[in-house]
Amino acid sequence: MLETNLQIKMLDALGIMHTAIRNFVLYPPASPAIANTIEKLHLSLIYILEQKSPIIIAESERRFLIWGKYLDQKDREKVQITTLLNIFLNFGIKSISFDKGLEKEELGIFIKYLSKNPEELKDEGGLPKIMVEKSILHIYLDERVFVSMDKDQKIISGFDINENKSFKQNTSKTETSAQDQTADGIADVENVNGHLVEDLFSENAEVRSQASDKLSVIIESLPPERQNELVGSLSGRLVEWIKLETSATASYEKICISLQRLLNIFIRQGRFDEIVPILDVFHNINTGALKKDDQVREISSVIIRNLASEDNRLILFKEYHTNERNKQNEANQILLRLGNAILNNLLDMVRDVSDSHERVRVMHLIIGMGQSAIPAIKDRISKNAPWYYLRNLAYLLGRIGNESSAHMLQPLLLHENNKVQMEALKSIFQIGGDQRGTLFLSALNQADNQFKLNIIEMLGKVKCTEAVTPLLNMLKKPPKLTLIDQTALQEKICTALEYIGSPEAIPALSEIVESKSFLGIRWYYTVELRQAAQRALESIKRKQKFSNSADG
Repeated sequence: MLETNLQIKMLDALGIMHTAIRNFVLYPPASPAIANTIEKLHLSLIYILEQKSPIIIAESERRFLIWGKYLDQKDREKVQITTLLNIFLNFGIKSISFDKGLEKEELGIFIKYLSKNPEELKDEGGLPKIMVEKSILHIYLDERVFVSMDKDQKIISGFDINENKSFKQNTSKTETSAQDQTADGIADVENVNGHLVEDLFSENAEVRSQASDKLSVIIESLPPERQNELVGSLSGRLVEWIKLETSATASYEKICISLQRLLNIFIRQGRFDEIVPILDVFHNINTGALKKDDQVREISSVIIRNLASEDNRLILFKEYHTNERNKQNEANQILLRLGNAILNNLLDMVRDVSDSHERVRVMHLIIGMGQSAIPAIKDRISKNAPWYYLRNLAYLLGRIGNESSAHMLQPLLLHENNKVQMEALKSIFQIGGDQRGTLFLSALNQADNQFKLNIIEMLGKVKCTEAVTPLLNMLKKPPKLTLIDQTALQEKICTALEYIGSPEAIPALSEIVESKSFLGIRWYYTVELRQAAQRALESIKRKQKFSNSADG
């Protein structure tokens, strides 16, 4: 009864798979229709895997087999079944196996590529290579798994069985060959730590290449669990080899991908402290800290992107925010090394997360990435963005930017929200260097009255000599304001002129101190303004006197 029920469930799953493939063809990638069918397919397969694993779907003589049994005639004639069969035939797939641990993300990636024309995938190396690069760990193509059909016959997924006699002969040979290969691989493992690993460090490129080829073959000959065990035991030496190796051979790429698989497992097992030493080498190559050619760098870049999968990000972010495993710092270090691969996701979180504590932690992550984050932040600065988001972007630039990136903040000086203006002002002050005065001056005339005061104060602090003339003009002919606001503006100008210390300001300041207004009305200036002008005048004269004595 269980077998019958599972067959029915499998037919339902094949129908959902057909719909999922069709939806990838019909809808854009972000469509809810795609997400919903992948979710449904994942739940369906997970349910079946709990009852029986692995799930094995094979093709033989243009017919489907599920767990080694041919589908009934009426099921074979269903549209979704014939369509899936054609997809198998177009890709040359003899079997697909789904194993326990199947994740929704890897299933979605697999279905997406199944929806494409096989010709489109040739430039990427074909479906099997893509599956390796995308870390699809629980879906296998053309696995040589013996599947019972009945008591008299067996098939091996991936092999034709047109002739029963030759099939039985091939089965026997293949089984013996597979056993021999695995035995050889396991035997070779015993010797891996000897000359083979040492040869990876040979000065002779040919010797290194042969050693990596042999190691790659040994790794691939082992069952998955033994592969990970071997790669894990060699990880330290492999990292040192990757640091030194200069050639992006096929074996180099395979060994790097083996390390990527190991890191994926470590992330899911929460073994964060074991990840950083391995991840470091790929991060350093990807960022250029470790100089390599473009081919080698591209391999590291792909590995970083694959490690930054949605599932991995969720695991790492959870630990980073909650410290549930007491490995918050390690999660932080891993996220930092994923760098640009997760940067857009982090910037989305800065915009969308409502919890202020969580948002601050994310911003600290971005700051930890340093100047490599600047281009992505620049792309996010838009007048249509929410004001609170722009304020945070301005804050980030103020922590990781430099003089050459300060101009990115200029538009925010004229933003309608005062909090955005002030954050941009402070950030320019922090990173703007010699550009600060020019950037502040560019916004002076268009700023509202309150923000003018802030800009003038900053012009004084950066001792912007280019600001002296416009400030004096504003001092002599202030904008039309209430007497209180006008006085506040003029006092702020006097203070700025004091900081700048230019002798050019002496005549105007003297006139105020002597209470001779420009209109000849002695009571035009307040006591507070005359005092501010007096302080500025005395300071400038002291500096001038000191300068003259130093020159003399």
